[in-house]
Amino acid sequence: MKKILAAILLVSATAPAWGAPPSSTDGAALYKKNCAACHGANGQGATAPAVAGKSASAVAKVVSAHPPPMDKIELTPDETAAVGRFVSTLKK
Repeated sequence: MKKILAAILLVSATAPAWGAPPSSTDGAALYKKNCAACHGANGQGATAPAVAGKSASAVAKVVSAHPPPMDKIELTPDETAAVGRFVSTLKK
């Protein structure tokens, strides 16, 4: 019985969470929710400057400084880093 229980726990702990909401460090989801409306879906710019191709550290630095209207967005340092990593993958 103990072996069966251990096997069930192991499988459930390593199985993907199908249908689960994105983690708080899912940079793409965070960007879509907090940034895309102004910076464009692909970072090409809209009502705010283009960010596509910017380095992760440059993005994190600006987001951490919270210039208006970004001062209304509350991201943790991990979330800010995730957004930076995602933006750095966007093509100009």
